[in-house]
Amino acid sequence: MKKYDTIIWDWNGTLLNDVWLCVEIVNTILVNHNDLQLDATTYRDVFGFPITEYYRKIGIDFQKESFEVLTHKFIGSYESHVVKCELHNDVTNVLNGFADKGLHQFMLTAAHKEGVLPLLDHFSIRDFFKHVEGLDNHRAESKVERGIKLVENNEVRKEGTVLIGDTIHDYDVAREIGVDCILIANGHQSKKRLIKKTKNEIMILDELDQLFEFV
Repeated sequence: MKKYDTIIWDWNGTLLNDVWLCVEIVNTILVNHNDLQLDATTYRDVFGFPITEYYRKIGIDFQKESFEVLTHKFIGSYESHVVKCELHNDVTNVLNGFADKGLHQFMLTAAHKEGVLPLLDHFSIRDFFKHVEGLDNHRAESKVERGIKLVENNEVRKEGTVLIGDTIHDYDVAREIGVDCILIANGHQSKKRLIKKTKNEIMILDELDQLFEFV
C-alpha cells in the first residue's frame, strides 16, 4: 500500500458540508428562470465545473440574468449563511490523525481564499494546514493553476502526495499537477458520476474516516 507524506485537501463538499446550502440558494435563483427545483440527489447529478455549464444544464437563462449578477447573488447569500454549515463527520479526527502521523497538510480550494480563511478559524482547524491556496475571485474557476503554484512554492514531493476531494474537477486537477487522488462521495457530486469519470482508476470512499485505511 502506497504511503503518503503530503495531503492536499479540497474544502467545499470535502471538509465543509455545504451541499444543502448550495441547493437552497440555487433553488431561490431558479424561481426567476423556470419551475425546476433541485433536491440534494438531483443537485449531485448535475453540479459541475465550469459553473456556467452547470447553470445552463439546470435551465438558467443568461439573457435574463448575467453570470456576473448570478455570481453576486449566490455569493452574497452563501456568505451570509455559510456559518450555519458544519464540517463533515470525522473531519477533526482525520486532520488530527494525519497530523499525529507527521503528514504535511495543505488546502487547495476553488473558493475565494479570503473567504475560506475565516471559516477555518471559525471551525478551529486552520492550524492543521501548512498553506491554503485559493482563488482571488468568486467565479469558482479551475484550480489547476493554483495547484501548480501550491506544489512549486511549497516544494511538495509529488510522488508522496495525494489530493483528497469530492468532484470530477478534483480528479482532473490531481492529474494535471501530477499527484494521486482519492475522492469522497459525500459532497457535491454523486458516486456514480465519480465512478463513471474515473473508471475505477482511483479510490472513491463513502466517508472520511475510511481514509485511515489508505493514507
